[in-house]
Amino acid sequence: MKHAVWTLSLALLTSTSALATEAKLPAPITALQQQGFELKGEFKGPGDLLGYVMQFQGQGTTVFLTPDKQHAIMGNLVDATGKNLSDAQVEKWVYAPMAKEMWQKLEKNHWIAAGKADAPQIVYAFADPYCPYCTQFWQNAQPWLNSGKVQLRVLMVGMLRPDSGQKAAAIMMADDPAKTLAEYESSKGKLALKIPATIKPEITKALEDNLALMDELGGTATPSIYYLNKDGRLQQHQGLPDEETMKTIMGGDK
Repeated sequence: MKHAVWTLSLALLTSTSALATEAKLPAPITALQQQGFELKGEFKGPGDLLGYVMQFQGQGTTVFLTPDKQHAIMGNLVDATGKNLSDAQVEKWVYAPMAKEMWQKLEKNHWIAAGKADAPQIVYAFADPYCPYCTQFWQNAQPWLNSGKVQLRVLMVGMLRPDSGQKAAAIMMADDPAKTLAEYESSKGKLALKIPATIKPEITKALEDNLALMDELGGTATPSIYYLNKDGRLQQHQGLPDEETMKTIMGGDK
């Protein structure tokens, strides 16, 4: 299927100025806040131009104050060569913290690991037991897992069929979830799972949390895959990756 990739930076950049928290904010900035914009940072642009970074519905933008401080211009600032000077500030104040928070949420959610814990590359994938593309992704990932280059962390979700949650719970509640998941995916979903008569409350919550996090991250299909590239930037890929994209996700050759 078609895939979409988006980038969010995890790199920590040096602050150019303190966030205006104590000083009274200019009227245009306050007005934008009242409209739902969230102030994230403040910086000085060329020619002592005072700029602010604001966020609205997950999107970042820069706002520049006029000398009289009674008006503001919203949008990108470019230099004489056409270089966008706003990108770095939006990345720093909005997308980098957002990405760091999302990666931490992935780390804290319920996942089943495959591959060495000390592997240099970590890849998260949301998977449904009925998803054939998840199974194929699992099988395609095996050379990297076996070489010790990647640890795959699978977050089970129940979304494709009415009993997806039951099957996902069966894997998660197995005596050895990692072994059960490996056997299930290796059988291309044909392994008969021991469906629990009662799903433990913590497993129900874990499935709900995984699905909620997938939605928060913008995942709309399984597998939804998340990883860091060589620059430490969070990447998303939805659906089954092609061969070249697979190498990118896995951090290089097998």
